[in-house]
Amino acid sequence: MPEDYQDIVLAAYKKMRDNGKLRAILPRETTTKLRSAYLKVYESRHDPKDLDILAVFFDVDRMDCDFENILNKSEPDDYKALWKHIRGKTITTDEKNSDLLAWLIDLEPRPSSSYYLSADKTIKIGGIPINELFLPPVPPNPPGPQKPPTEDPVYIPRFSPRYIILSCILLLFIGSTSFFAWERIAASVRTPNAGENSMYWDGDHYEPVKAGQQEPGIAIIPLNLKKLEQQRKINLPDTLTSYSIGKVWYKGHGKDHEFFTDSGAYPLDTQRVLKPLSNIILTKYTSNYRYLLTRLVWFLCAAFFVGIFGIWASRLKKEVKQPVEEPKAEEGETLNFIASQAASY
Repeated sequence: MPEDYQDIVLAAYKKMRDNGKLRAILPRETTTKLRSAYLKVYESRHDPKDLDILAVFFDVDRMDCDFENILNKSEPDDYKALWKHIRGKTITTDEKNSDLLAWLIDLEPRPSSSYYLSADKTIKIGGIPINELFLPPVPPNPPGPQKPPTEDPVYIPRFSPRYIILSCILLLFIGSTSFFAWERIAASVRTPNAGENSMYWDGDHYEPVKAGQQEPGIAIIPLNLKKLEQQRKINLPDTLTSYSIGKVWYKGHGKDHEFFTDSGAYPLDTQRVLKPLSNIILTKYTSNYRYLLTRLVWFLCAAFFVGIFGIWASRLKKEVKQPVEEPKAEEGETLNFIASQAASY
């Protein structure tokens, strides 16, 4: 005797519900949600062969009915008997409720009369045998030989933050001081050798030379040790301040001004005489603030790059090797060792 169709449909429904396959159309089991679910099913896959199921359920003539309109006008109470059945409040229900439930989950064969008359009793959901739709879970592979657990390597910063900060400050201080000293230090004066009784202007200072050794086009003047040692061209006029007045001389015409550390003739044209620096010339053609601002910008750039270096150094890591613990001797082995030592005495 074939299995009861109601039990088959209800079991298939519960299996689909428990596996989450009805969540899209029936998120909750209420009469209102059942009504909405049947509307969705009718819109997505209504078939003329299922009209008999709807006609029997709503007790109408299938030839003169618009079932979509009937479903829209149906009340939630129309599905109350079916709702009680799927909720387990009733053991059996009318066949029309089981047929309607079979249509909801797309179970075949349907309706119940087709199932009882069919020679093939294979239950399908959406054309797929239910046994293939819900395959048993594949058992996990048996565990193989386990590898001994390995400890992850431990990494710590290679340099401490205090060391990095102090190093960056020291590097910035030494670099800035060295640059400042290099910028202001004067070129050393070479002491004249024997026979060097003349000198010539070499860009920003005088150089001693023997008569007849100079290159063509370079003016040669008699050697003057005081001028050789003291006369310098100031290559950074913006370093001059009001304290330089009385200590600096200049040659200028228009915007072309040059400044020197000693008085006398202009080295490149001995017919011209250097003039003492005045406050007007100092203010008009030099700017100590410009010099300080430029050096401040350079200092900030240097600090930026030193900071980048510090960040890079702070991210360096080194691996810390964990101490290997020696296996402890078993208590029994210890007692045996003590006993053997005592016996030897």
